[in-house]
Amino acid sequence: MSDAELKHQESQTPGEELMETPMSELQVYLQALEQKSDILSHLPMAAYVVQADGIVIWYNTQAAELWGREPAIGDTDERFCGAHTLYHADGSHMAHCDTPVAVALNTGASVHEQEVIIGRPDGSRVPVSVHIDAIRNPKDGQIIGVVNFFHDLTERKRQEAEREQLLHEAETRSAQLQEARDELEAKVERRTIALRHLSSQLIHAQDEQSRRIARELHDSIGQYLGALGMSLTQLEMATGSKALEILSECRQLLDQCTNETRTLSHLLHPPLLDEVGLASAATSYVQEFARRSGIEIDISVDLPARLQADTEILLFRVLQESLTNIHRHSGSRRAKIRAGIEGEKVSLEIRDYGHGIPQEILKGFKTSGNGVGVGLAGIRERLREVDGKLDLSSSGDGTVLRVSLMVTNTRESYRSSAADVH
Repeated sequence: MSDAELKHQESQTPGEELMETPMSELQVYLQALEQKSDILSHLPMAAYVVQADGIVIWYNTQAAELWGREPAIGDTDERFCGAHTLYHADGSHMAHCDTPVAVALNTGASVHEQEVIIGRPDGSRVPVSVHIDAIRNPKDGQIIGVVNFFHDLTERKRQEAEREQLLHEAETRSAQLQEARDELEAKVERRTIALRHLSSQLIHAQDEQSRRIARELHDSIGQYLGALGMSLTQLEMATGSKALEILSECRQLLDQCTNETRTLSHLLHPPLLDEVGLASAATSYVQEFARRSGIEIDISVDLPARLQADTEILLFRVLQESLTNIHRHSGSRRAKIRAGIEGEKVSLEIRDYGHGIPQEILKGFKTSGNGVGVGLAGIRERLREVDGKLDLSSSGDGTVLRVSLMVTNTRESYRSSAADVH
């Protein structure tokens, strides 16, 4: 070897040395290539060369970094990089005779994008992608070695794992959203069915109410007015004590008409509700209801100020419907009513001590809104419109109905409104 060749070898790094004499055909080929170009020392990726018997004769610094060690050039123990533990992409052990380098030497076939895992001396593992091509003697085409270019896949694997994780999270989220959508659609469908049923019940209830009012007008007020008309006719022809007697009957009939009109008006819309507010109207209504039904009712309404008109009407309707249900269905002889302000909400609680609502009916009401009559179903829908809440619980010891809704604003105090009435 010439002095220039020796000087060139001395200038190379230890990891990039070519094996010293005797020189093989592959070494001569590599040395000639290096003399023509600086390509071997400036490869942008890890690379190494083995001769036909698998012995390493050259490698660059990038290869040493990925291996985690500096192999000995020309050492037969390093045959097929024998000091390294290699694994298949699935993590199973790979025999050195089965490595891509060994297969390429035996068959001459090129290898591209094959994944191999390098086991480092420190126990860590590095996934790499190998690209192997045979080096042939230009004279006879015989394989004299192979060159293996390989690069680190760690970052790509990390990104793939991150993408897989993001994809999994996205799929999970998508499944959750689909499940929530299905549940929402089911709820909407149930609500739609319940509203249709409620609408039908309300129409029926309105018809029944109209018939009842017409019947009340005909059977009570109409009868009184008819009798009053006949009495007035008699009064026109009567004189003396007979006239006074007929006049007294007319006054009694007129008083009865007035009472019936007031009762009917009170059932449709109690005038006290507009005049002095919920507290007074509720107390008056409960007292009259207790007198007529014989149910002992304990009522406490702690409302320091008038509520919004719609709120007072809604709570009063809840009170009416609840007391009607207690009287008709519960069998309870006593009830308790509590109303008050809690923070930014007004609440109304009505409790009875009857035999309770059957659990299957209660469950049906909570899920679909059906099963307990049009009154409560209508109240629940009205509460939903104002973001209110209705809770209904029942057992063998009785039933508790509780409604709550936001206090959007208040009006004048009860003291001032009462003074206005007087």
